Amino acid sequence: MGRKRIGPAGRRGVTKSGESRGRRDSGRRQQIINSALALFSTRPYEEISVDEVCERAGVAHGLISYYFGGKRGLFAAAVQQAWRELIASEKPREDERTPAARVYGFVRRHFEYVRRHPERFATLLRTGHADPDVFEIVVSAREKALAELQISLGCPVHPPAPLRIALHGWMGHLDNMTLDWAAYDDLDIDYATELCVQALVSAVRTANGHRYDVDVELEVLGQVAATAGPSDCRGRPARRTNVRAVE
Repeated sequence: MGRKRIGPAGRRGVTKSGESRGRRDSGRRQQIINSALALFSTRPYEEISVDEVCERAGVAHGLISYYFGGKRGLFAAAVQQAWRELIASEKPREDERTPAARVYGFVRRHFEYVRRHPERFATLLRTGHADPDVFEIVVSAREKALAELQISLGCPVHPPAPLRIALHGWMGHLDNMTLDWAAYDDLDIDYATELCVQALVSAVRTANGHRYDVDVELEVLGQVAATAGPSDCRGRPARRTNVRAVE
C-alpha cells in the first residue's frame, strides 16, 4: 500500500490547533503582564510577590518562570509594555500636517497618557537604574520617543551636538514637569502643554545660536515673583498621594 496522503482539511486541522494554542499562550502571557503592571504601578518592586501576581492573574506559579524566567523578567516585560503604550500614544496623527501641530499633539498626548495612568508613569521614571535589562529597555524607549519628536520637528537623524543635547535635556524636562503636573493636578492641560512647547522652542533656538539677554530675562522673572500673591507661591495644593515622586 502507498503512503496515506493527508488532505488539506487534515493539514488545516493541525495548523488551527497550533494557532489556537499559540493564541492561548499569548493571551495568558498578556494577562500576566497586565496583572503585574497593575501591581508594580501601586507599590515598589520589592513589595510585590510572584504569588500576588499569580493570584491576580489567576494562573499557576510555574507560568511566571515558563514565560518570563522569573520575577525580574516579568518586571522587564511589564515596563517594556508600558513604554510601548506611551510611545504609541505620542505618535503624530494624520491630521497633524505641520511641525507645530505634531509637536503640540506629541506633548498633549503625553500629558493625556499620564492623566490616564499616573501611577504607571511614575513607575516608568523610577525604574531601570539598577537592573541592566530594564535599564536597556528604558534607554531604548526614550530614544524611540526622541526619534518621534525629531521627525515632528524635521530634525536630521543625527543632529549636531548642541541640538542633540538640547533635545535630550528637554525630554527630561517634559518627564519631570509631567510628574509635577500629575502630582498636584492644579494646571489646565492646555496650559501645561503650552509651557512645555515654549520650553522646547527656547531650547531649540538656543541650540541654533539664539541668545537671550539673561540679565533682562531674570529681572523680569524677579518682577513676576515679587508680584505673585500668597496663593500663587505658598498656597499650592497638596500633592496627590497616589502619585509617588521619582526616587
